[in-house]
Amino acid sequence: MYSSISLPPSEGQTNSLSLLPKDAQHQSQVKSFSWPAPPYAIYTAAEPWVEPQICELEGLNGAIRRCTLVSVTPAEQTILIQIEHSKTPVPVTFSQFRRLALKKPIYPQEIISTEQFADILGYRATVQYNLVLENGNTVTGTTVGYVETHFGLFLFTPLDDHGSVERVFVPREAFTRVTLGDHIGQMLVEQKVVTPQQVEDAATEQNSLRKRKLGDYLVDNAVVSPDQLMLALDQQSKMPMIRVGEALTRLGYIDDDQLAQALAKQKTERSVPLGQLLVNMGFLTRADLNTALARKMGYPVVDVTQFPIDEAALKKVSANMAQRLNIMPLLWRDKLLVIAAVDPTQRKMLEELEFSVQGRVIATLGDEVQITQAIKNAYEKMGVLAWPSEEDLLTPASDGQHQASGTQLLESMQLQDVGLEEELDDGQQIAQSDNTLVRLINTMIIEAHARGVSDIHVESQPKRAKVRIRFRKDGLLSPYLELPHTYRAALVARLKIMADLDISERRKPQDGKIDFSKFSQRHRLELRIATIPTANGLEDVVMRLLASSKPIAIEKLGLSADNLEQLTQSVSRPYGMVLCVGPTGSGKTTTLHSVLGFLNTPERKIWTAEDPIEITQPDLRQVQVNPKIDWTFAKALRSFLRADPDIIMVGEIRDAETAQIAIEASLTGHLVLSTLHTNSAAETVTRLVDMGMDPFNFADSLLAVLAQRLARRFCNECRTVQPASEETIDEWVSDYLHSFPESWRPTRDDVLAQWMAQYGQKGWLSHHQAPGCSQCLGTGMSGRVGLHELLRITPEIRRLIQTGARSEEIQHAAFHTGLFRTLRQDGITKVLAGLTSIEEIRANSNV
Repeated sequence: MYSSISLPPSEGQTNSLSLLPKDAQHQSQVKSFSWPAPPYAIYTAAEPWVEPQICELEGLNGAIRRCTLVSVTPAEQTILIQIEHSKTPVPVTFSQFRRLALKKPIYPQEIISTEQFADILGYRATVQYNLVLENGNTVTGTTVGYVETHFGLFLFTPLDDHGSVERVFVPREAFTRVTLGDHIGQMLVEQKVVTPQQVEDAATEQNSLRKRKLGDYLVDNAVVSPDQLMLALDQQSKMPMIRVGEALTRLGYIDDDQLAQALAKQKTERSVPLGQLLVNMGFLTRADLNTALARKMGYPVVDVTQFPIDEAALKKVSANMAQRLNIMPLLWRDKLLVIAAVDPTQRKMLEELEFSVQGRVIATLGDEVQITQAIKNAYEKMGVLAWPSEEDLLTPASDGQHQASGTQLLESMQLQDVGLEEELDDGQQIAQSDNTLVRLINTMIIEAHARGVSDIHVESQPKRAKVRIRFRKDGLLSPYLELPHTYRAALVARLKIMADLDISERRKPQDGKIDFSKFSQRHRLELRIATIPTANGLEDVVMRLLASSKPIAIEKLGLSADNLEQLTQSVSRPYGMVLCVGPTGSGKTTTLHSVLGFLNTPERKIWTAEDPIEITQPDLRQVQVNPKIDWTFAKALRSFLRADPDIIMVGEIRDAETAQIAIEASLTGHLVLSTLHTNSAAETVTRLVDMGMDPFNFADSLLAVLAQRLARRFCNECRTVQPASEETIDEWVSDYLHSFPESWRPTRDDVLAQWMAQYGQKGWLSHHQAPGCSQCLGTGMSGRVGLHELLRITPEIRRLIQTGARSEEIQHAAFHTGLFRTLRQDGITKVLAGLTSIEEIRANSNV
């Protein structure tokens, strides 16, 4: 009956045991056993054995039997199994079987961590094992980590690509030797580092070495493969935190007095790490320090002469930076850089590297001489033969050098005073005149301009948190880079200096402008800057890029045919007022300059009052207002009236005085163009009346109101098209019809017939999508498209304005003209034309 497991159970034991042991001591031993889990944080910790499990038992003769494992008692080297058709459980000693596998797999859990080792914790290394059995045969396989105990080896056989594993136990008596991990010996033989005989000799000693602690093993055994490295880092992440001084005193390398002397000296030499300071003072050797780092702090020791260097890691760190810091990039995985360093505890070095690569950095321990030579060899293989000197890096950049991207500049920057100890105070921060900082800001602005960014956000964080810089493009914010906290004050101060603001004023908001041509003659660029005081005495800075450019032709604004015709008719009148309205950044100034370009002829005199002048045109008389010296829009308007104008453009109606003068100018034979911050065309009318404008004069002066928004446009490189489904079409039609008043709402069939005639292709309407590509950075969107709502003033609408009608009544009257369409409706036609998505339209317009 028991031939499949080689030996029968010991006589007399069977009858004394039951499925649930009643002996209290034995029960305690059963409950105390926990079957280990894979040694990675992504798996749950081992749980106490609480119930029987289906298992597979392999006997010493190789026969396999399926049974139920009732309990495991390591202290007695015994398992208790329930065999099919057997009434009672059977005890089996560890010496009676070769392998035990639990058939219920375990699965990885989701990792949620913000710790330094978050990426490491989510990692699981699959390593190969070789078991030499008692009979001389060798069993090979793969395992997701392993747990070795004095009574046997626990392996975890991978079942799929998602991390599920089968748990396997091999008793100590079943094998004579085991090799775990990569075929390190074979790899070293192939690389001609050792001979096959040396590998064989080393293997015979491996079992005894396994009983050593992790730190002791790391001291004498250098890591030579990526999987070994990740495994060692995983083990280090689970070790308790310990300071360098504490580790050295525990090991007896220094005493308390020597540590106190070094700490006192560090107060005046804060840039020198404590370990290096102790070496400099002669209290210990570099070898002693490395031993402490490995044994007590768990830093893996890497042999950089044998380790296969990841080329992606080399590309993340410039040759100059690697040489200057004397670090060797080893691995780059998911925004995590692993390096070898002479002193992996240097916070200054780690923060500088994190700043440069814009990711996390974990340091391992390496030999100084080996690292220096490995840097030279690795970068020379990449073609980096001549490295720039420190002086070259600190030389002010020319305009041509500014063309380099921010990332390239960051790789070569000298970061002074980064990552100092907790005692760092404000007086030791980076200076605003620091050459590196100046180059960083200039490069940031140039790169933002090249990317088509509209706004730059500089966000200061409290304490030692990094300064975050974000770019707004196509209406959405995205991260650009992060700076160490030591750059916080200097960055804001430098921007204030560039904008001629008061750098000593931190309690009040300030506004100003940066003429970037003063700092880079090749870039005619202006930025509007606003500083905002935030909590903890900090300041945020927001800059809007105002690139001087030529106006867009009015035909290219994206207006519908009806809106374009009505707008050109309105602005062709000899006098009156036309308003362009919408939120900040909706393209109002661009539209007005397109209209001015349409009207700009030799027989007309055109004056503009702007703050700032964003677009320049020949023959326009453009005036920059300056409220600080009381040169306001209202005063500029009054001056224009005495300068024989035909057309006046006012950048923005900000107050009742400016609105009143604009109305007066439009009633005295001038065409006035201006902007206002309102949500819709009809709402603009009631807004100005509420500001105190005379409704009769205002109604007589107003010709048209153009409301607009900007939505993101599909990327042309990855845009796809397919026939729209009935459900999608119904959704579009419902949205389109909703804005119509009941008395003027067309039928669904009428709308579909109009759409089919205008946008139909082969009898069907198109549904466009963009999945994303490299050109649009995976967003599916690139550029902007305008949404427009044009309210042209008719006699009926003029009468409603004079009687103080509500905006809803004015909008209903506009529908009666047959040409008025809301922002939402105009946007839906842009969806039908394949320019943008319905989600973008809904995000940028009200129903």
